[in-house]
Amino acid sequence: SFGNDVSFENCRNPSIVTYLYALSFEMSLGGSKHRIRSVFEKALGDDRFHRSVLLWRLYVGFETGGARGDASAAKRVLFRAVHACPWSKKLWVEGLAELESVLTAKEMGDLHEVMRDKELNLRTDIYEILLRDDGIGFDAV
Repeated sequence: SFGNDVSFENCRNPSIVTYLYALSFEMSLGGSKHRIRSVFEKALGDDRFHRSVLLWRLYVGFETGGARGDASAAKRVLFRAVHACPWSKKLWVEGLAELESVLTAKEMGDLHEVMRDKELNLRTDIYEILLRDDGIGFDAV
């Protein structure tokens, strides 16, 4: 058990496995958002794990998850994640897919442009983007 704080003080040099265990433990107990975010932030604050695609993917997934999801927090985490790991196409694609309903057309377009700049190519239908910009969904077409 990690007690009432998530400080890892008794662990001199926690490994990524330690952080993943702590996250799993907190989530399985239905821990508070604050405690779970604290573990993510502690892990990602460690220079060894700041560029961990796995941790960032889990964090974005946590923030978008179900009834407890927080769209603005998820956006912030995604933007931090792609800044820390710009090479990870999986991180970009999953993040965009999970946040598609809350990102504006401009934000989505900006992220696609940054992906192109990073030479991470996506197959996308230009008409889908144009229709989204006009506020018309495919159901209306």
